[in-house]
Amino acid sequence: MVSKYEVAWTLAVVGLLAGVAAYSAVLLYHIDSLGDPGEYVDVIGHQWFWEFCYPANGTCYNSTYTPPTTENGLGSVSGGALWATPGEVVQINVTSDDVVHSFNIPNLGVRIDAIPGRINLFQFTVPTVTPGTEYLIQCTEFCGTFHGTMRSFLVIT
Repeated sequence: MVSKYEVAWTLAVVGLLAGVAAYSAVLLYHIDSLGDPGEYVDVIGHQWFWEFCYPANGTCYNSTYTPPTTENGLGSVSGGALWATPGEVVQINVTSDDVVHSFNIPNLGVRIDAIPGRINLFQFTVPTVTPGTEYLIQCTEFCGTFHGTMRSFLVIT
């Protein structure tokens, strides 16, 4: 014979799980819904550099990273960077031209995989900081011999 305590305990667990599932479904819907960004940037990962394309004006820039030297201890990026205005919502459309990369801006909590043949979307709000501030962009997925040189910067304009 089934006791009333077993039935009550089972119904309590089922109710709790149903509540968590419903709350999670609503939360995931809102997290995945994209708003209206102020800027779109197409980011393409290549071995071993990032390409930033701005569809609004039809321009693309490659960034090439030079590792630090023993003389100055600083690395540098030449070519292009990801430029954004403070407080603006930016949507990045990330893909890869060759192998799997991972687009990462560690100080802003931005990380999304760049996979060949697939476009992953991500939106973030650019911090309201002094123009000229730079945030490191790096690849966090081992992508080959020169993976360590696959760096760039988000420059606040």
